[in-house]
Amino acid sequence: MKTRKVFTALLIIAAVVLAIFAARSIMRPEKFRQVYELRKSANVTNLTTIRSAQTVYKTVYKHYASTMDSLVDFVNNGKVQIEKNVGNFPDTMSEAQAFKLGLIHKEVVEVPALEKMLELDNKLTADNFKNFQYIPFSDKKQYEIQTGSIASKTYEIPVYRIDVPLDDILVNMDRSINPEGAGVLSRLWNKIFYNKLSEEKQYKEQYADMYMGSLTEASNAGSWE
Repeated sequence: MKTRKVFTALLIIAAVVLAIFAARSIMRPEKFRQVYELRKSANVTNLTTIRSAQTVYKTVYKHYASTMDSLVDFVNNGKVQIEKNVGNFPDTMSEAQAFKLGLIHKEVVEVPALEKMLELDNKLTADNFKNFQYIPFSDKKQYEIQTGSIASKTYEIPVYRIDVPLDDILVNMDRSINPEGAGVLSRLWNKIFYNKLSEEKQYKEQYADMYMGSLTEASNAGSWE
């Protein structure tokens, strides 16, 4: 009787272990995908923020910023000159008539560069520009900007490109699997099912690096578009 109980207990343990391994084989690639999609989304937000900043930077300096530090400084302190109509005229009168009568005139004014950047993409807010220079989840590693130019028939076209290697996208993966404040049971669960998930090369092979812009054509499109 005792031997039968021991055998039964061993069968139950074996069944549990097999069930865990079966669940791991399903859950691990899905968790990897979820982490990648989270990181990809965070990088897309930062890269589109950089694109907005670079577009305004180019209107002022006629070329793109070559370093993140110079772009950050422009976001925080840069000014852009714009033309605006000054004056008032009645609703019954057209703008052209108001100009002709001298009721309004154009005046060049300076506005914060950030204001123009936000106008370019209404999905962005001022908060997006606070830490946009850093690769998400990294220890404040900055994006690297490559700049260049393409010769046209009449002038040089400035271009830039930013590459984000897969290893940088997935850096510190454990922070997404075990976020700060996770409970003991949650950490134990993640330890059982997702331990060393970042080292799974067969999962990495299914995903690609990210980039934005080009050094060979006049494009600021991203790899996700």
